[in-house]
Amino acid sequence: MNEIQLFEGISRESLEAMLSCFKPEKRSFKKGETILVYSSSLKYLCVLTSGRAHLYCMDSEGEYALLEQYGPNDIFGEVFAMPYGDLGYAVEADSECQVMFIPFDCIYGRCPRACQHHSQLTRNLFELSARKAQSLSVRINMISKRSLRRKLSAYFEYLSNLAGSRSFQLDQSFSQLASYLCADRTSMMRELRNMCDEGLIRRQGRDITLLKI
Repeated sequence: MNEIQLFEGISRESLEAMLSCFKPEKRSFKKGETILVYSSSLKYLCVLTSGRAHLYCMDSEGEYALLEQYGPNDIFGEVFAMPYGDLGYAVEADSECQVMFIPFDCIYGRCPRACQHHSQLTRNLFELSARKAQSLSVRINMISKRSLRRKLSAYFEYLSNLAGSRSFQLDQSFSQLASYLCADRTSMMRELRNMCDEGLIRRQGRDITLLKI
């Protein structure tokens, strides 16, 4: 439990006391299952303890948009949603997942047991929220590129930097990638083929190697 970033800097004894106070619920999900549908109230802060998932929104006309990808230690919940009119937000499992649901009131409300490290938890949450904001800024920079090739190039450079290598594997399907980059999948796949033909990248399934980007 201590390896979860939300609980960094909190002793095992204090963590056990806090969890006894918070009474978080641990749930398991299979690939394709809905983990959480965001409500208008702040119900849960969720921690993805294992597996992968993604956040998407759907408008009243059924238009789908992928917003974020989640891996182990990532946090999500209503507090991070943008309350805009007809948009519905939901988190879906991309693999088998383990998720901890912490009642939001327990984090920002007064702790009945006056846990010594409650303030450390709040600081950790603030830091994780800041990282989430940085990640969203990176995505905004990608999708603001004028051409689909520039969007793909920016995304591939980002993954290359994360991997510390010119070769890496996409962590999402091509359909999800197209949605993430706000692009048409057919057009994106055609552009990927063009980039391969021009010697800019090498692609084998989801494995990508940057050659001249």
